[in-house]
Amino acid sequence: MKKPSQTNPQAGREINPHLFEQVLSTSGVAMTIRDADLRPIFANQAFTDFYGYSLEDILDGRAEDVLPGTAQAPLGETVAPVMRLGQSWEGEYVIRTAGGRLCPVWGRFDPVLDDSGRLTHIISIMRDASVRLRLRNALTQSERHLRFLTENTRDCLFRLRLADRRFDYISPAVESITGHPPQDFYEVPGLFEGLVPDGWAEVHALWWNELLGGTCRHEYEFPIVHRNGSVRWINQRITLHAEPDGSAPAIEGILSDITVRHEAQEKLAVAQHSLNFIATSTSDIFFRMAIPDGTYDYLSPSVERFSGYSLREYESRPLFVRGVIHPDWQDYFREAWDEMCRGVVRPEYLFQFVHKSGEVRWARQRVVMHRDIHGRPIAIEGMASDATDYMNTVEALKKSEARFRALFEDSPISLWEEDLTRLKAHFDTLRAQGVTDFRRHFADHPEDLACCASLVEVVAVNKATLNLLRAGSKEDLLGRLDTVLTESSMRAFTEEMIILASGGFEYCGEITHRTLDGEIIWVMVHFSVPPEYRQTLARVIVSLQDVTPRKRAEQALAESEERYRALVENAQEGVAVIRDKAVVFVNHAMVRMLDTPCVELKNRDPMDLVHPDDQVWMRGRVAVYLAGRGDGPGAPFRVVRPDGTAVWVTLSLKPIRWNGARARLIILTDVTGHKLLEAELRAAHAGMESRVRRRTAELSEANARLTAEAEERRQARERILSLTQQLIHAQENERQRIARDLHDNVAQDLSSIVLNMETLFDGLPEVDEALRRRAEPVAEVVRGAIAAVREIAYGLRPPALDQLGLIRALENHCAETAGRTGLEVGFQAAGTEGMALDFDAEINVYRMVQEALNNTARHARADRVSVRLVRSHPELLIRVEDNGQGFDVTSRMAEAVAENRMGLRSMEERARLIGGTVEIQSLIGTGTRIVFRIPLDTIKRSAQAWNS
Repeated sequence: MKKPSQTNPQAGREINPHLFEQVLSTSGVAMTIRDADLRPIFANQAFTDFYGYSLEDILDGRAEDVLPGTAQAPLGETVAPVMRLGQSWEGEYVIRTAGGRLCPVWGRFDPVLDDSGRLTHIISIMRDASVRLRLRNALTQSERHLRFLTENTRDCLFRLRLADRRFDYISPAVESITGHPPQDFYEVPGLFEGLVPDGWAEVHALWWNELLGGTCRHEYEFPIVHRNGSVRWINQRITLHAEPDGSAPAIEGILSDITVRHEAQEKLAVAQHSLNFIATSTSDIFFRMAIPDGTYDYLSPSVERFSGYSLREYESRPLFVRGVIHPDWQDYFREAWDEMCRGVVRPEYLFQFVHKSGEVRWARQRVVMHRDIHGRPIAIEGMASDATDYMNTVEALKKSEARFRALFEDSPISLWEEDLTRLKAHFDTLRAQGVTDFRRHFADHPEDLACCASLVEVVAVNKATLNLLRAGSKEDLLGRLDTVLTESSMRAFTEEMIILASGGFEYCGEITHRTLDGEIIWVMVHFSVPPEYRQTLARVIVSLQDVTPRKRAEQALAESEERYRALVENAQEGVAVIRDKAVVFVNHAMVRMLDTPCVELKNRDPMDLVHPDDQVWMRGRVAVYLAGRGDGPGAPFRVVRPDGTAVWVTLSLKPIRWNGARARLIILTDVTGHKLLEAELRAAHAGMESRVRRRTAELSEANARLTAEAEERRQARERILSLTQQLIHAQENERQRIARDLHDNVAQDLSSIVLNMETLFDGLPEVDEALRRRAEPVAEVVRGAIAAVREIAYGLRPPALDQLGLIRALENHCAETAGRTGLEVGFQAAGTEGMALDFDAEINVYRMVQEALNNTARHARADRVSVRLVRSHPELLIRVEDNGQGFDVTSRMAEAVAENRMGLRSMEERARLIGGTVEIQSLIGTGTRIVFRIPLDTIKRSAQAWNS
């Protein structure tokens, strides 16, 4: 503020300082006069009243109390430079009142300059800025809240000018609703109207015209096309802001995406329509009944088809349904209604009612309870259906079950009823654990098979079962089931478990059982699961049919066939069977007689063997026989061997049945010796007929010589057989002696050497460690020699054969083979008690089984082999069977001959040595079965001969 110039009209007039001070003091605005350094030199009354400081307080040096440190620096750094420039400054800063309160103020500082423009004083005006600050802070807070809401809500806030269809504001949420960012709406007028589908264009135009005319419906719902092409439904709530002249300049509102709600409403409408359709179309009844009034809030129209009574009749009075209930069920209804009134509902209600036509029917009803906020029952909702057919089915099922029980109990066939529900759950658990091959699983985990047996629950057995197994009662039988089951039974049980676990429902097979009094019987077992129980296995029917008589008949027939076969094989006459002009059987005597292999005999026409000179006669005799006019050619005739020699034979023909078909049995008797004698006699008779009388004595003498020669030949054959048997016996005795010497002498001596080697250095205080190490290999070599000697000794003569007998020796050998090779070797002997075998038969049988097991271990790639000895008169049958890879028997025998492998051939030779045979059955992929047939009569005769 400058002083007035000399040209000023007021120049020369001096301002009265007292007047100036009085003007400042009477002003209601807080004012101060400051020096050039902003220090107050004068303050009016308004200043001292507002801030509590007097001018003396300020002049006494309390300026720092008025301006806190936070305000002194900004004033000194900002206001002072501005004042020195001669400019005014206004702004906000903080002062501290005399009460210590920090008070925001708005101040204006004006500079006072002298004539030279130098700053002399500063006049400041201050006003309380607390209210203004609060208003500004509130406005800032409101703006921040509004911005947060508009940017974070899913709804879109907008303001749209109607005149040019431009948005003054649209919130970012519009992008989530339409797919277009807010900038697109600012830049393109009318963009929003372009999102409306064509079908809604007219409606939208009508609404727009209404807004232009000043009419607002405030809420609108319509679809728009999203930027991605999908259709969205929106709800729009708007307010129309009109100008004073009545025009409509703008609308403000909120857009909400209601697509989900709209779809839910559509689905609800469809569901409501479906529910109405079901309620009106189904034969079941839907209802809602008030409690305790018994009036219907809702009852579906199907009630008339259900009971014959109309809706109006039910709605005419409370609890009309009570009169429909059958008289026998009235107490049941009252009890149920009392429970409902107390808030108790049952899972299901089943009762009888009387149709309007008078027919008695069954109803099934399920309800839910509704309660008020205090938990008191107010209504029930439910559905009732006609259960007449169901109850008729239940009654029929009860009658069927009664008939089943009657048939079950009185059936002449043994029947078992089992519940395998727990077993089914166990199978499901195994499948969940990844088990798919149950046969392998049970083989690897036999304990799991025992677990399956414990899960089988026998529900009932009939009388025939008790009779079959000699049980006095069901409890007696079930308490001793372990004595009923045999090895065959357990195999069948294993198959049943595999079939059930693999999804099968039926099994049939023949097994053995043991009655409670110890008798072994054969039964045909059959189990099946009825179709209605295949999901749960809650009922399984097992039947047992006694087939013991048939099995015994089959066994007797097999024994008879074996006896017949033994007779035929050991007969001196040649025996053959012809069926349809083909030779189907030839015995060894026939092969020896004709010196022709069995295979070749079977492939040739028997007439081709007849001597050419005898064929015409022979064919005539056979034709007469076939015509039924004779018993076949009885006179001798000749057959020709491959080497051209002729054999005189007699022929016997008999009709038989072979494998169920008609055939002829041919028996050839070698009479060559008789024919030769006859020829010689005829020649002698022809040449010496004239000297018959003279040479009668000579002929008698010649006849005597011939008879003596025949007797001598017979005795020679017997001596040769005896010598052969003695030679074999001597060989085996020698082997036994050598084996015993090796074991008792050589092995014992070697054992002594080992013992001496081990104690060689005992008692010696200091022995060189190198010497000890050199001695140890020597001991190991001797131990190996001991093992080799014992193995040689056992090979020459198995000691178990002499000590335990054939059966125990074979059983021990099977166990040893199992431990040595890892094979599962099963051994079983039947009917061998008290069987007397000679020395030769025992060692040969042992060697044959030993060779068969060795072949299985080396070549079969099997994991299971079984050895069975069965005494089946007139033979001892030995069967070795494995589950290996099998082989082609014919080709393997040919390869064995070509490669000088004698395993199979040695078994055949040993069997033939004791009068037996070997039959090898095998195919690739099916395992191998070797059957030895040893005639018991031959063995017994040999045993008696040795004993004598």
